[in-house]
Amino acid sequence: MERSFESWEKEVIRCIRCGACQNVCPVFKELQAESTVARGRVKLISGVITKELDLTEGFSDKMSLCLMCKACVVNCPSGVKVDKLVEAARKEIAEQKGLSLLKKLIFRLVLKNRWVFNTGMKAGSVFQGLVFRKGPQGQGMLPRMSLGLDKRRLLSPLAPKSFRSGYPQVIKVSGAKLRVAFFTGCMINYIYTDTGNAVINVLKHNGVEVVIPSLQNCCGTPVRINGDYESAKEMAKANIDVFWKEEVDLIVVACGTCGLALKEEYAELLEDDPIYAEKAKKLGVLVKDFTELVVSLEGFADRIGHLPMKVTYHDPCHLVRGLKVKEQPRQIIKSISGVIFNEMQKSDTCCGSGGSFSLAHYELSTQINDHKVNDIKQTGAEVLVTGCSACRMHIADGLHRQNVPVKVIHTAQLLEMAYTAKNNS
Repeated sequence: MERSFESWEKEVIRCIRCGACQNVCPVFKELQAESTVARGRVKLISGVITKELDLTEGFSDKMSLCLMCKACVVNCPSGVKVDKLVEAARKEIAEQKGLSLLKKLIFRLVLKNRWVFNTGMKAGSVFQGLVFRKGPQGQGMLPRMSLGLDKRRLLSPLAPKSFRSGYPQVIKVSGAKLRVAFFTGCMINYIYTDTGNAVINVLKHNGVEVVIPSLQNCCGTPVRINGDYESAKEMAKANIDVFWKEEVDLIVVACGTCGLALKEEYAELLEDDPIYAEKAKKLGVLVKDFTELVVSLEGFADRIGHLPMKVTYHDPCHLVRGLKVKEQPRQIIKSISGVIFNEMQKSDTCCGSGGSFSLAHYELSTQINDHKVNDIKQTGAEVLVTGCSACRMHIADGLHRQNVPVKVIHTAQLLEMAYTAKNNS
C-alpha cells in the first residue's frame, strides 16, 4: 500500500533540532531563514501532518526552496531522511492543490511521451535561434526574451540531432570484455551529445560492447521531485521494461541523478507493485556510474597520452552523496600524464542548479553558484571536470557571469582527450 503523508510522522519526530543542517544547507547560507533549512522544514511538515498548520501557498513555497542536494541528510546525526520528507510534502501539495498547467503539460504530455518529447526537441533545435542569441565568443546561448528564463542566463544549445539517433542500437567491439547498456538521460541525448560520444569512445577503447536502447526515456526524477508520483511511476515502469529485455552485464550512466533514479529510487517508488518491485531491485544492482565502470576495467590507464592542463573537479550532489562516487573520478584525472589536478575547496558543495530549482529560483541559484565559481577561480584551473550535465550548464553560466575563462567538461570527455593525445603522439 502506498505510503500516506501522515505516515511520515515517525520520521519527523526523529529530528532533535540540533541545527547541524544549518552548517551545510546552501539555501540557508544565503537566506538565513529558519524555514529554509532542514530543521525548519521538518517543523513545518510536522505541523501540516498534525493539522496544526494548513497546507498553504506559503508552505508550498518553503518546500520548493530545497535543492534536494542531500547535504543535510548525510550530516544529520539522527539520520533524518529530510529529502524524503520534502518529497512527501511536495507529493501531498500536488495531490491536494494540483500541479500548475505548465507542469502538467511538461510532465504528462511531454516527458512521459517519448515521441512528443523527441519531436519537440527536434523542432527546438531548428528554431532555437529565434528565441536565443549566441553568447560571447560563440559560447552557449542567451535568451532574446524572458519566456520564463532570466535574460542573463547562459544556456547550452540543443544539438542538431539527438545522441541516440546517431548510433546503432548495439555498438560492437571484437573480443568484448563486457556488454553494457547505456542509459543516456535527457541532457546527454538532446544537449551534451559530446559527453555521450566520449562515453562510447572510451568504452570502445577499453573493449566494452555498448547497447543503447532506442526506446528509453527520461528517468522521471524531475516529475517525481515535483510531486507527480503517478507519472513518475509510469516512466519508471517504461524504462524498466526497456532495459529488462537487454542481456547485459551492467547498466552504465553518466549522470548522478539518472543513476540514482535507476539504482535506488525506482525500487522505492515501485516497492508495492506486484510486478515491478522485484524488477526494479534487480535492475538497480546492475547500475554503475561511468567512472565506476572505467576504473574497474583492467588497463584503462595503459593507453593514456600526455595532456598538459590544470584541472579541478566538482562533485555533483547525487553522484557523491547519492551514488557515493567520489574517488573514481579523481582516480581517472590523476591517471593522466601532464594533468595538474588542483582540488578545490568544498568540491562537494552544491552548485545551486538543483535541476528545475535554478529555473524557479534563478537569482538564489546564482548566489549559491557564485561561491562555487570563486572556489574554482582559486584553483587556477583551466578546465573544470564534473559528472553531471545540469551542473555543467549551471557552472558554465556562473563562469560566464563572472567572466572566468574556464572550460567545463564531463569526466568522460577528459579521458577521451587523453586517449586521443596518445593516438596522436
